[in-house]
Amino acid sequence: MKIVLCIGILAAVSVVTVPRTTAQSTQSQEGTIVSVQRRNEASPTVRAGADVGRGPLQSHYYSYNVSLQWNCEVYNLRYESELNDPPSELSANNRVPVRLKKNVMYLDFPGDTLKMRIVHHKASETACQQSATAK
Repeated sequence: MKIVLCIGILAAVSVVTVPRTTAQSTQSQEGTIVSVQRRNEASPTVRAGADVGRGPLQSHYYSYNVSLQWNCEVYNLRYESELNDPPSELSANNRVPVRLKKNVMYLDFPGDTLKMRIVHHKASETACQQSATAK
């Protein structure tokens, strides 16, 4: 009885953990940057019409919203930096090696790796059709 219970628990744990590990990539695979949008952010925001000289101190940073096509899926990524210095390769239609780990995607540029948070991703039939016709 104990052996059957242990085997049942082991089988259940294996079924649950296998899909999570296959969705993660430790080796780089090629992806294509679809678009990049840069935004100059300030925190905290100042109300419209407020006296700027009397408001709270603000910190400024840059956020980049990046759409990336990888494995028939389109990922919406976000990269934030206090400096306006992204790699020059971070531009539309560039191919870049990428790695996926949980909710973070790493873009491996020459000499630099950007860690980007995944905001959203979805399967794209057009992405699969375009990659199939390119081969």
